[in-house]
Amino acid sequence: MEIINEANEKFKDKQADICEPLFELLRKVNALEKEIYERNEGLEIKKEELGIENEFTSEDKELWAEYKKRLGEILKPYCMENLYKNCGGSFGSPQKYGYIDGECKVNFIMKSAKKAVVETHYKSGIDKKHKFVFKNIDDKWLLCEVYYGFEDEDSWYSDSVR
Repeated sequence: MEIINEANEKFKDKQADICEPLFELLRKVNALEKEIYERNEGLEIKKEELGIENEFTSEDKELWAEYKKRLGEILKPYCMENLYKNCGGSFGSPQKYGYIDGECKVNFIMKSAKKAVVETHYKSGIDKKHKFVFKNIDDKWLLCEVYYGFEDEDSWYSDSVR
């Protein structure tokens, strides 16, 4: 991982305060997503053996509820309520942030004492990017907005942590 610190000179020392907790959060989300995905695959095999592969069972419902609850617990210390209140909409393989421990470029941008931005740039079939916007609330950095985009576009699209 390459981190490029683009913060104003007086904020350059804040990089670790913001980036390290973000990377920790993304690793936790990846680990949960991987676990839930693998358990879901097991349920799908079981349903196929029973001939009910297109049905949504009580086990499916319980797994989704567990995922949503555990993901919310992971996100709560790092995020504003808008990001963890309705989380848990999807999981998959590879994990959404699987690139975080691989080859990716990170830009740390901070121009004021109340807001910081971390952009990640990575390849997953095509060149993609994520933008994480943090606000300083009561001396605590909280993730408040997440966006995704494609490197060949200047646009950002609203996203969720997961």
